[in-house]
Amino acid sequence: MMKKYRTYMLALVVVLQTAALMGMVAIKHRTLTMGTPVVLETEPIDPRSLFRGDYVRLNYTIGSLDYADVEGDNEFERHDKVYVMLRKDEKFWKAVSIHHETPAHGPDSVVIRGEVQYSGIWIGGESRDGINVRYGIENYFVPEGEGMALERPAEGEEVSIMVAVDEAGASAIKAVLVNDEVRYEEKLF
Repeated sequence: MMKKYRTYMLALVVVLQTAALMGMVAIKHRTLTMGTPVVLETEPIDPRSLFRGDYVRLNYTIGSLDYADVEGDNEFERHDKVYVMLRKDEKFWKAVSIHHETPAHGPDSVVIRGEVQYSGIWIGGESRDGINVRYGIENYFVPEGEGMALERPAEGEEVSIMVAVDEAGASAIKAVLVNDEVRYEEKLF
């Protein structure tokens, strides 16, 4: 009887773990397929991972938000959830306001959810009143040996990222663009 109980419990654990993994994949798939495509300006930093090959660590211009440049709330603590409203500028989407709660927005804007990493930012070598935000899209894995080309693009090359943002503010990298052309595209399957 005890052996049968252990077998059922083991089977239940396996089913729950599988369901959790499938749920994570389904959520990312939903964000990638249903989310609004947004192109963000980036500054690639540092490619490498011992286990997964090369990766590009991405620093977004919407990652450092100066309170003087955006509307909305301006009192945030480390690890606070933050909602950043983005609107398309000429080429890239730019932060226009920041909030503690999801703000109402129109069809010409999207809201991306992030977490405050720290208060106070450095822009142009001087300290400013603002926040640094992480969105969960700061790393992108590329085939081995190709990360350096994105970290240090050739003269005249511009690296940007197309991100899908769903109605809840979740985001996922859809594609890496070099000079507005897709270089890498995210595929789940």
